[in-house]
Amino acid sequence: MSYDSKLEGIMTLAIAMSPKNSHEGTKTVQKAQQIRAKNSCKLPRNMRPNQAAFEALGFIFTDIGDDVLFKATLPEGWSTEEEPGATILWEKLIDDKGRVRGNYYYKAAFYNRSGQMNLFSRYHLTDQFTDPDNFNSPVNVVVTDFDGSIIFNAGQCKRCYSKEYDALVEKAKEYLLSHYPEWKDTTKYWD
Repeated sequence: MSYDSKLEGIMTLAIAMSPKNSHEGTKTVQKAQQIRAKNSCKLPRNMRPNQAAFEALGFIFTDIGDDVLFKATLPEGWSTEEEPGATILWEKLIDDKGRVRGNYYYKAAFYNRSGQMNLFSRYHLTDQFTDPDNFNSPVNVVVTDFDGSIIFNAGQCKRCYSKEYDALVEKAKEYLLSHYPEWKDTTKYWD
């Protein structure tokens, strides 16, 4: 069964007219629609970097006439796992080796229905403050693997977005380009 905005609107109106909290009723209807989409393996049409990258990994998408969701088949051995504490349905995309390869969200609110699916690159250029609670502390510019482990430290500087920082970012990019020239490609280096 595809998404039915009229049905959700009627359900929300009925709950809103009850003596209970209408905001909670709207959230309940939205959560039910999100669970329904997950259980029937429907994933967002809006994909980053693009649909071709997902298909290269083995995802199969079928148009069901819904402007937000596709019917989807995950690659062999892949699964989804809910990200706890999210106010809307965020799910991790887990590959056959148990690695988080991406994520997606689906917001089923009839007044603002949307979704997006993302794939992650294996390697990342990132900042790590020496004191994570103090953004004025010195910062390391590092290259990390998918699990957050540091594989290259370009160095440390006093603050982000300075000339010294920019030089460290360039050093990290040079490392990535020399070792993983296609590091931004979400389909590369995973196997």
